[in-house]
Amino acid sequence: MFQGNTNTSIDEKGRIIIPAKFRKHILPDANDILNVTLGRDKCIWLFPSNEWAKVLETVRNTNPYTDEEVLMRRQMFFYADELTIDSQHRILIPQQLKELVGIKKDILLLGQLERIELWDPETYNKYLTGSADSYEGVMQKVMTRLYSKNTGE
Repeated sequence: MFQGNTNTSIDEKGRIIIPAKFRKHILPDANDILNVTLGRDKCIWLFPSNEWAKVLETVRNTNPYTDEEVLMRRQMFFYADELTIDSQHRILIPQQLKELVGIKKDILLLGQLERIELWDPETYNKYLTGSADSYEGVMQKVMTRLYSKNTGE
């Protein structure tokens, strides 16, 4: 389970080192393969291959004939790629994805349970400060909804 964050930078060949705090959660089932695609809100999503298989199953269960599902599938899979973790724990981030989300040199890695999000640090700060909802307000809404669902209240 990925959680927390770390800042790093991209080397001259466009690679990043997967930090140890995230590496330890990439299970052997992933076979040193990470799947990457365009995420939401100008970030990149990075999944160990065993978690990507679960994403694929979820997408398979969507209706492939509605406009929203067709658009989502086309965009998600247009940008999808398979990355191999090398012996020094590095991956090569596709140039096209870096350009789409504004990543140049510095990069923020953000753990999101089953995936890692890759952000341009400035874009992430704008995302956080651009929301009309406060952390406390969103936390209250989401957790209250989950609590009600789980307890029947």
